[in-house]
Amino acid sequence: MRELNACTAEVFRRSEKRIKERRRMRRRVLALCIPLCLIVTIWSVSILPVTKSAEVDKASNDAESLSDIAYNSQSDSEGIDSIDSFSFSLTWDCYGVSSYDSKTGKLVKTTDATKPEDYVTTYQLTAEQKQKIYDLIMNLNVTDYPDTYNPHADGVMSNPSMTLILSVNTDTVQKTITAKDIAYSYVSDNSEGQAFLSVCKEIRDILISTDAWKSLPEYEFTYS
Repeated sequence: MRELNACTAEVFRRSEKRIKERRRMRRRVLALCIPLCLIVTIWSVSILPVTKSAEVDKASNDAESLSDIAYNSQSDSEGIDSIDSFSFSLTWDCYGVSSYDSKTGKLVKTTDATKPEDYVTTYQLTAEQKQKIYDLIMNLNVTDYPDTYNPHADGVMSNPSMTLILSVNTDTVQKTITAKDIAYSYVSDNSEGQAFLSVCKEIRDILISTDAWKSLPEYEFTYS
């Protein structure tokens, strides 16, 4: 009986020792884990704003880069056909007796007169007129036309004939289309010819509706 009690007591002592050892191990683990967790938490909190800040900065820089590309692309596009550098001249009417040069402002009603100097004046287009003519010519795509051009079908003639000469200058385009001694008509049976004739006629109509044109003398000679 004493031996059994002694054995039982020894078992309890060992169990109690193991329990104490486990408790000490837990305390050691907790002692290590708590500071480590605090370090990780502090590091995460401190690094997160920096990372987010870097991401925001990168996104902002990317947006600025795209904006710069778009702006430069737009600037380049505007520079190709800038209205500030745009100028034109048009010769029209029977034998090309009438003309206008936007660069100099010289407006000629006719060169067929005893005193042709009496039929010359100077006129500067209004901003609205210049914009309208600019749009007309840009939409025409003058570079698609040959330098010497007949907007009418082969064999179509008239007496008297008409001469149309349209010259265009921009930063990148220097083009002159000469339609000499063509039929005196602003109507063509093909779309390309009609587009050219319509633009020339619209420009002519703008010019002959100005007070500067109307102030010039009546024609000395007329054609029928």
